[in-house]
Amino acid sequence: MPEKSERYKLVLRQYEQIRTKKEHELKKRKNDIYTACPRLEEIEREISLTGVRIGRMVLQKPEDSQLLLLKLQQSISELKQEKKLLLNKMGFSEKALQIEYVCKDCKDTGYINHMPCNCMKQKLIDLAYDQSNIREIVKCENFDTFDIRYYSEIHNEEEGISPLENIKRIVNTCMDFCQYFDSTFQNLLLYGETGLGKTFLCNCIAKELLDKGNTVLYIPAGQLFRMIEKQRFRKEDDETQQDTMEDLLSVDLLIIDDLGTEFGTILSSAELFHIINNRMLTKKSVIVSTNLSPDNLIHQYSDRVVSRIVGTYTTLKFFGDDIRVKKKFNKK
Repeated sequence: MPEKSERYKLVLRQYEQIRTKKEHELKKRKNDIYTACPRLEEIEREISLTGVRIGRMVLQKPEDSQLLLLKLQQSISELKQEKKLLLNKMGFSEKALQIEYVCKDCKDTGYINHMPCNCMKQKLIDLAYDQSNIREIVKCENFDTFDIRYYSEIHNEEEGISPLENIKRIVNTCMDFCQYFDSTFQNLLLYGETGLGKTFLCNCIAKELLDKGNTVLYIPAGQLFRMIEKQRFRKEDDETQQDTMEDLLSVDLLIIDDLGTEFGTILSSAELFHIINNRMLTKKSVIVSTNLSPDNLIHQYSDRVVSRIVGTYTTLKFFGDDIRVKKKFNKK
């Protein structure tokens, strides 16, 4: 994991590159629009000069300041209306002559009132935990691309419902989780055999919350515990260890994928309880996905870990045929 100071430098460099790119795009867009319609450039110049002209007139005739200000407002309003009409005729919105920020909250500076914006926090998390490609992944794996047609309509006697009906309920629960995320505290446990869509739905949720400006840390269980154990035994990295734990406890949503695939130790079980218990106390949501059933989880983790997860998380059981296999054969 890069040092925190180094991560800040990298992220600030990214913001500088974003601003430079957006300024270049605006300059080119303005040039194209003004070339096609010179009157728009004239309007922009008139709007910028109107205030200066009125200011001079107010200084010369302060007794007429109210009337002059009304004229200013009327003049600017008329110019803006003309600009809007001309842009619409060309197929552009009113914002075509403004810079398009990636993050409208911080205007691509990374800070709001000298405090880190959520977009900066997410960039730092992405760098620290090697999830810089998460934005690319969720472009493909999101609620719009989740295809329920791969799930069977045949009634499952043991479950009392078909895989299709079951997945519809699960998707609705996940969508509600996203919709009410900022107002309702909830944790999810997704479990079932491999290839049934658990990781895909985790990515769906990640995209929805990232788009809403929440911070999300998605981490496979194996990577999580390897990282924790490595830092536990390297005392010279105490600061890095604190940063790691701070991220795990403070991020808006923590997604632990494939729990149970890692080599379990007493340390990993203790750390898992510490993470989920602290997040429970501070009402920070966790999503856990696993191939293990709740009954099998207890063979790998302590009673208190399983009790905390199974007893307080909304459990979503996946069953049916392996979707990955179905997709593979459908492509052939």
